[in-house]
Amino acid sequence: MRPAGMVVTLLAAALVAAADEGKTLRTEHVVVVYSGVGEAYPKAIARTVEAARAAAEESGFDMPNVIDVRISADPKASPRLFNDGQDRIVLAVRTERDLRKPAESGVFQIYGLCHEVGHLAMYRVIRDHSWMTTAAAEGWAHYFGSQVVDQVHARLGKDLWPDAYDYLADGASRLEKQLAATRPGPMTLGAGQWKALAGIVGDKGIAPIFAAWGKADIDPTDPVPALQKAMTAANSDKRLAEWLSKSEQLMVFKRPKSGFAARTAEPKDLTNRPVDLALDDGKPAGHSSFAGSGHAVEFKTEGDGWCLTAVRIYGSRYGRSQLSDRFNVWLCDKDFKTVAEFTFPFSAFASGQEKWVTLPIKPTLVPAEFIVCVGFNPTATTGVYVSYDGKRSMTSRSALPGEQGSTFAKGNWMIRAMVDQLKSADSLREGKSR
Repeated sequence: MRPAGMVVTLLAAALVAAADEGKTLRTEHVVVVYSGVGEAYPKAIARTVEAARAAAEESGFDMPNVIDVRISADPKASPRLFNDGQDRIVLAVRTERDLRKPAESGVFQIYGLCHEVGHLAMYRVIRDHSWMTTAAAEGWAHYFGSQVVDQVHARLGKDLWPDAYDYLADGASRLEKQLAATRPGPMTLGAGQWKALAGIVGDKGIAPIFAAWGKADIDPTDPVPALQKAMTAANSDKRLAEWLSKSEQLMVFKRPKSGFAARTAEPKDLTNRPVDLALDDGKPAGHSSFAGSGHAVEFKTEGDGWCLTAVRIYGSRYGRSQLSDRFNVWLCDKDFKTVAEFTFPFSAFASGQEKWVTLPIKPTLVPAEFIVCVGFNPTATTGVYVSYDGKRSMTSRSALPGEQGSTFAKGNWMIRAMVDQLKSADSLREGKSR
């Protein structure tokens, strides 16, 4: 099962920009900037998020002092609701009709807002949640969001929405019906596992576990030992080990490790005749950012003893990323199994105009066929745009280690591998990548 997340393209940034040009209203802990719709629904949205935030805070979660909500309307767009993992929720609608009660719009806005607040509660403390499956991350937001719907109803009553409807039916009672179904989907099954955890530690006992997981040093090839250790430190209930054992297959994503050894060399052992493996034509035709996936390019070398010495990426940083934020580069074999992993600061990329950025790597031996994956874990408001050319590609994919992903149809990612050959195979030594 692939890691949690959804694809976020340039549309996300465009929606934020569109909403930035609109009107603003405020409550104590919520700011709503909206355009293309009247005031009634944004007011209801502000009240909903305010109440949902309070419910999350009362459950012990570290919530932002202010949640920033951006609403935009575009007749050509599809209704979308997502978050940036920190303090922003973005809502896109075609027209104000998409904000009407579900019987008319087909969109469950109150539940959706509570669902996104659940994501913020988790992602703010578990910044690196790449070990979670979609069932785990979305299941948590479904479970917690369903509980929060009930609490919002208790706080604000049945007349919250401008065209009032029975939104209490979208809360915990609906989840119970889904869990009782003959074949519940992965998100519902994940919600059931979080419900079981809450049954052990209580709703207020989950936040300390999340905080412990967020601080843990987790091995992506086998996250369970670190998760178990951190959970035990946060709560000594012996039932937790059984819970993790039962939920592991559904909830935990393990990045498979390659059988090709991660061996490194010293620069003096190389021929000093570097080769730039370039599959793009050097002419950017567009750029994209992906959340829940990454940018992957397949390469081949001729002969043996080649080492990866650098990765070059044509791109730029956008949004509110902190200079301390880091991203990952993986060297994988042809089956997307990890050979080595490298980390770099977001500050390697400049904001604004795209340009070539060279990421130096301690010389690491590569298989004859290898893949470079880059994952920025971006959001609608923070990340890196990676450029692509306009040529048809069979070697560029939207993928991360452990998943095949899909061919990127728009062109070749402008990601290049710098390699150099060893003077002698004897200069190889076992070592750790940086």
